[in-house]
Amino acid sequence: MIPILRLGIIPVLENDVQLMKSRDVLQLTGLTADQLREWTVRRSLIRPDFPAQKRGSEAKFSWQTVLLLRLAVVLKSQFHLELQAHRELLAAARELLEGKSFPALWGLTLAVYDFQRCELLGPRMTVALDEDVILLRLDRHLYALSEGFGLMDPVTQLPLFPVIGLQTRREKPSATQSLKGASS
Repeated sequence: MIPILRLGIIPVLENDVQLMKSRDVLQLTGLTADQLREWTVRRSLIRPDFPAQKRGSEAKFSWQTVLLLRLAVVLKSQFHLELQAHRELLAAARELLEGKSFPALWGLTLAVYDFQRCELLGPRMTVALDEDVILLRLDRHLYALSEGFGLMDPVTQLPLFPVIGLQTRREKPSATQSLKGASS
């Protein structure tokens, strides 16, 4: 079972990319330290974005990788999928998530066909009726990541510019307005 927690995890900035440490990934995915090590290091099913450099240091993961780990937990726990046998599926899912913005994934579903290929479906997209498919809704996982970052509301749109106060200028009365005001 994947936990949905209010953690207040602060991602690490590395090369302008926000990354999470292994201990935070454990809380967001529900994996044990041994399972995370098994999946990311020993079997290399889902590689960390920045592997641990030396003994005692932690690997670092992007939010896309954590999302993929959460989806892998669902495939393993709910659909009893043997992840090792479907390494290519995990690689294809990772490619789909790469380069996508966090807000762009809201409302999307990961469709897994025949455990070999997958695609992201939008709200109005449908699957072919002649194919079997597993549908993994992304919203609950994105919501959990939002909560994990300690955001009050799920992030659906990130601000592009900082909020600043705007002052409105009072227009100086024109010469005709000044005369009207004086004559009345």
